[in-house]
Amino acid sequence: MKILTNIRFAQTAGISQVLISFIKFIEKSKKNNLSIVGVNIIGKRKNESYRRAKKGNVKIISAGFKRIPNIAKVVKRVKTLDEVANRYCKVISAYRKAIKEENPDVVLVNGTYYMPWCLFLAARLEKAPVVLHYHGVLAKETEGWKKKQKKMFKKMEQSFDKKGVFYIFPSKITKKVVEEEVFGHKIRKYAVLPNPVPLHFFNKKANPPAGGGNKNIGIVSRWTRIKNVKFIGEFAEYNKKNGKKFNINLITDVPFNTRHMKKLSKKVKLHKPRNNKKLADFYNKMDVIISPSHFETYGNVAKEAVASGTPALVNTAMGVGETFKKLGLNNFVTNFDSIEKVYAKIESVIGKNIEKTVRDKIKELYSPRKIFNDLVDILELAV
Repeated sequence: MKILTNIRFAQTAGISQVLISFIKFIEKSKKNNLSIVGVNIIGKRKNESYRRAKKGNVKIISAGFKRIPNIAKVVKRVKTLDEVANRYCKVISAYRKAIKEENPDVVLVNGTYYMPWCLFLAARLEKAPVVLHYHGVLAKETEGWKKKQKKMFKKMEQSFDKKGVFYIFPSKITKKVVEEEVFGHKIRKYAVLPNPVPLHFFNKKANPPAGGGNKNIGIVSRWTRIKNVKFIGEFAEYNKKNGKKFNINLITDVPFNTRHMKKLSKKVKLHKPRNNKKLADFYNKMDVIISPSHFETYGNVAKEAVASGTPALVNTAMGVGETFKKLGLNNFVTNFDSIEKVYAKIESVIGKNIEKTVRDKIKELYSPRKIFNDLVDILELAV
């Protein structure tokens, strides 16, 4: 089976980390006739280009463009989805070219933002079998945008609702939200598959609770509304008024030299994004990780932290909460509406090691090998 998919390399993007891990799995796979083609769209190039690099059963196609239209400006100015597609016609053409050349058995669309949408359109035009891996609910991700833009993004997401498409959801809550808030009907052809945990997170020995001094709280987040960044600022202020009882450490992708981040840096320690392996070191130095997101289809950070031996508190509207409950970690799923209650909740779990039996169970159920073997089986079933 040949899989063609969209790829992106970004250190703070969960989708990117899962995809990179999946490509490595395919590369090492001993399954006969299993291969993958990753198509990477790159902007800000001096010249337009289309390059291929092949290693064994993995091929990377890099399509470079001088300029890729800014999606925020596009959806603000256009009136129809067809106009959006016209603005991205070169990107769609690059995806179509890759599909024509490679003739994949299945096109795996990862995510719902405008770039995966372009791949989806290309696959439909080329009449290729499509599986949509539902990372991120676009209508949720863009709730903070202006009315016209938000409406256009919802139409974009609703256009993924097509006969013959198979859907993979990382959690049951994601499927429920898409059915009730986006598509408006039950989805029949689907599978629920949680995200994996890379093995390097299990290599860390759980640190004993630190004696004396302030405990460390860790946050790893893109700086967007859906990640509940307002809570982060308010929580930091509350912690300051309480004598900075905790040291708050934030890894984020936003530039530190903005006025807002300079102000925030007086209350929290800012850290630049790092590769996935180095995240294990970060988790290991923390006494607790918190994920206050308003909504997440899953929430890799929290599960990675627990796999590393560090407790993690997650909001109730995060898909990873389903995994935590399955692991007997119900106490780590909480509501982030009240800063005072979250503060008290942190005090009750901070510094407590994760039992070895829990970490072993995560490794058994959610290792890349287990999850990606399941993913390949789902793709074969879907086509």
